[in-house]
Amino acid sequence: MIKLRVLGRPKKLFHGWFVVLGAFISQTLQSGFGFQGFGTFIIPLEQEFGWDKTTLSGARSLMQFENGLMGPVEGAFIDRFGSRITMAFGMFIFGLGLFLLGFIQSLWAYYVVFVIIAFGTSISGFLVLSTAINNWFRRKRTFALSLAQMGLGFGGIALIPLLVWMQGEYGWRTAAIAAGIMVWSIGLPASLLMRRIPEQYGLLPDGDPPSTPFQRTQDVAAGRPTGGGLIDFTLVEALRTRAFWLLGIGHGMSVIAIGGAITHQFAHMELDEGVGLSRATAALVVTVLSAMNIVGRLGAGLTGDRFDKRYLAAAGTGGVAVAMVVLATAGTLWQAMTYAVVLGFFWGIRGPMMSSMRGEYFGRTHFGKIVGTSSLLVMPGSIFGPILAGLMFDIQGDYQLAFILLGAISAFGAISFLLIRPPSPPARLRGSPTAPTDSTVG
Repeated sequence: MIKLRVLGRPKKLFHGWFVVLGAFISQTLQSGFGFQGFGTFIIPLEQEFGWDKTTLSGARSLMQFENGLMGPVEGAFIDRFGSRITMAFGMFIFGLGLFLLGFIQSLWAYYVVFVIIAFGTSISGFLVLSTAINNWFRRKRTFALSLAQMGLGFGGIALIPLLVWMQGEYGWRTAAIAAGIMVWSIGLPASLLMRRIPEQYGLLPDGDPPSTPFQRTQDVAAGRPTGGGLIDFTLVEALRTRAFWLLGIGHGMSVIAIGGAITHQFAHMELDEGVGLSRATAALVVTVLSAMNIVGRLGAGLTGDRFDKRYLAAAGTGGVAVAMVVLATAGTLWQAMTYAVVLGFFWGIRGPMMSSMRGEYFGRTHFGKIVGTSSLLVMPGSIFGPILAGLMFDIQGDYQLAFILLGAISAFGAISFLLIRPPSPPARLRGSPTAPTDSTVG
């Protein structure tokens, strides 16, 4: 650990917070140039090539499809090789995809480039970051995840206006090339902050010393994670729990709404059939959304380790449903701003709970495999949301009904979270005097 001098006395700084910083930087780049940034390219691409919105949003869904398929493989890779190598490799591929986007001339090249971008964002995405954070934190897990995920909001504040400005001043091709170079120059150094497990440094999660009863000395010396006192489910054991499936279903339904809205919000706000805002004003709305996302994630971090995460996840997902209805009926700047405030805040509340609940329920040792496999449940929602919104626009000429349907789906996701119950210990540990109870696990 790094030592800082505070009021004349040296104070150790737990390296887990540097892991959080690396995750924050990665989330900032992925949000600003990937997840939210993708929507800024739809109108320029449509104007240059004449492709309809279903075709354009299909690339976004292709990204989510690839991310979902890569989940189980990526989870196993992270558990085997660690977060640093995985994140660095992903950042290189992500930057390469953005760089190549600036040179496309055909539809097939557009889709090939987004396969590359999808591969990079998947490898360097939140699975690798949440695995690392889950290894380094237990009591402060939700708070640490919330700080890292604030990068999603910060990317919208810092990078979306920059991306829109570059597109307006220099064209979308130059903006894409510049974004790729920025990912390389910032993301690759950030990956060096990642570390695998605190046991390799003689510590426990949260910086606890190895003398605590949660860890045996020989396990610390060998660098083996034992769950920090919590039960570590295997993948097979997690699959046998109802919590695994309900969590995945609720998560999947919520990303249907968020993915559809984020992909098409720029187009909806710019078009006369929608809100009718200028490009710069639409970017301002997204900036407000991102700022409120930071507020929501901070709120999640301050409350998530103290209150039942199931109810916080349900409240966040229900709030997303309300935001979809607001967006569907928005016709003025202030209504668009209301959408930004509601979606940003409640999306921020929901986000950190997904990884935190899985870590709390299933432990650390097999976290990558478990979360990677659960991505197969989330993937259909990530694919369906953008395509649904684009298809309904092409059929109806506006997004109103599409956003209302996305809101209804998100509401069902909130119900799914309310039905979750913390899993009982696996059969191999039942009856063990050291096995935690359900209340400890949950």
